[in-house]
Amino acid sequence: MNSSIRWTYLKPREIVSELLKKGYSVSRNIVRYLLKKHEYVKRKAQKNITMGGHPDRNAQFENITQLKQDYLDAGNPVISMDTKKKELLGTFYRNGSLYRQAAIQTNDHDFPSSATGSVIPHGFYDLKRNTGYITLGTSHDTSEFACDS
Repeated sequence: MNSSIRWTYLKPREIVSELLKKGYSVSRNIVRYLLKKHEYVKRKAQKNITMGGHPDRNAQFENITQLKQDYLDAGNPVISMDTKKKELLGTFYRNGSLYRQAAIQTNDHDFPSSATGSVIPHGFYDLKRNTGYITLGTSHDTSEFACDS
């Protein structure tokens, strides 16, 4: 064991098992107590370490903003296109809630092999007309998908 490590993925029962292998007999309650006493709690990673930005980042966005305005002033279309993450189709869990009379039953795991397929949303937005379209498709080739849309 490395004493400099200050975290673990192990659950209390797994810690008990590892300690038993080393000849120490301890209960899960004691492990839980010690974790709490030493202020070890379940935590998720937090994205808070900045990696810095490109020195020309602001200039890039200012240039894009100016070009966009020039095109709009000239009566030309300005479009925005994007393809989002694919979603598996099937009886998979989805975040959110809705009103129903009975619970929705879903698979306990989201294995791609259990999917009936996948869908990829592709969005197209015309800034001048304030009009957008969403196409749902199955192509993983973004440029092919965009052209087909």
